[in-house]
Amino acid sequence: MKKLSDTVHGRLVVLRKQGKSIPEISRETGVAKTTVLRHIRGVKVPEEFRAILREKQGGAKVRAQGLRKNILKDTTDYISAISERDLFFLLVGLYWGEGAKRDFSVINSDPFLIKTFLLGLQSIGIPHERLSFALRVHSNISISKAKRFWSQVTGLAESTLPKIEVIEGKKKGKLPYGMCRVRVRSGIRERLRIQSAIAIIGKKYGGRVLSTRSSRSSMDRTAAS
Repeated sequence: MKKLSDTVHGRLVVLRKQGKSIPEISRETGVAKTTVLRHIRGVKVPEEFRAILREKQGGAKVRAQGLRKNILKDTTDYISAISERDLFFLLVGLYWGEGAKRDFSVINSDPFLIKTFLLGLQSIGIPHERLSFALRVHSNISISKAKRFWSQVTGLAESTLPKIEVIEGKKKGKLPYGMCRVRVRSGIRERLRIQSAIAIIGKKYGGRVLSTRSSRSSMDRTAAS
């Protein structure tokens, strides 16, 4: 990590006290934004410049919100309706990235991922009766709340989620309700089908080198239009 001179550090502090935003300071000094942030942390902006700084920060948030809204619209238009074939590819991708290789199962803390996996299983004709569910939670998580949450996600009664693996220790942040494991019973035929699709996709497309021109997706073209 390159150490800034006292002169440059002082310049960063002065600009911040003048109500300059981090991007503005970075542009004026040529210092990376992360470095600027590290050096101005704790610097108090005088009252007369605080309103200016808040306005700049608020404008940045508005621009970011507008960008997200535009990208969401473009992506919604691009995705449109999802076909059975699309669901199959989603299922392949989820198993490829998150699935256990010894059996046909996926475990994750993301409820939307689990729902999408269940929808993919349904699209290839696997009924709920062939699925088994298990939860993995840390010892600081309420088992009753976790079961209630995953019951709502999966659409199953709480009584059908009896298997709970408790992991000693605490986990904060991303796992407020633990993880849900979905396994297909007697799913060797479907698992082989998914693994065959993975092999085909990997062999056919995995080694392909896309040119800069051909790699531009239709979604990019839609967003640019």
